[in-house]
Amino acid sequence: MKTRTQILTATVLMLGATALAADAQAKKASPPAAPAHAFQSDFLGQLDDVQKKILSLEEAVPQDKFKWRPAPGVRSIAEAYLHIAFGNYLLTKIATGKEPPAEAGWEMNGPKWDGKTTDKSEIKAILDKSFEHVRTVIKGVEDADLDKKVSFFGREMTERAVLISLIGHLNEHMGQEVAYARANGVVPPWSMKQGG
Repeated sequence: MKTRTQILTATVLMLGATALAADAQAKKASPPAAPAHAFQSDFLGQLDDVQKKILSLEEAVPQDKFKWRPAPGVRSIAEAYLHIAFGNYLLTKIATGKEPPAEAGWEMNGPKWDGKTTDKSEIKAILDKSFEHVRTVIKGVEDADLDKKVSFFGREMTERAVLISLIGHLNEHMGQEVAYARANGVVPPWSMKQGG
């Protein structure tokens, strides 16, 4: 005959096993919640990658090629890099309402901004400041704001969607600069490491 202690111990063990099984089932049924600021962290990872490539390519292109353009009326190498910085300021402003810093000299005039200089060291400094602005803005974005609706060139989008567009814009114009560089005999530095 089982003692009271044995019965009590068996009952506790059975309840514990049932609770563990229920907990395991609950974990299978619902995925864990995303960690706080997961979007911002993922965004910054993407930004770091594309920024490094853009800046290394800008550095690899010789100064005497910065006025080169593939055809009349198409952005030059310098203009395309400046347009990247313009987009960094514009898209963060649209998404979050954060104004570019006054010292950036940014204004809502793309052609004027894109034509401000052809000096590669000035362009690098402009790019650096624009990327730092994006990074600062993203670090201040609250999770609750990501679903907030904003007007994006006449369309209603979430703040998150506009920020995703910013990464798309960067990659689009990095691709443009890769084509420009290769047309001028410059191999993107990260491609050289992979065999060209």
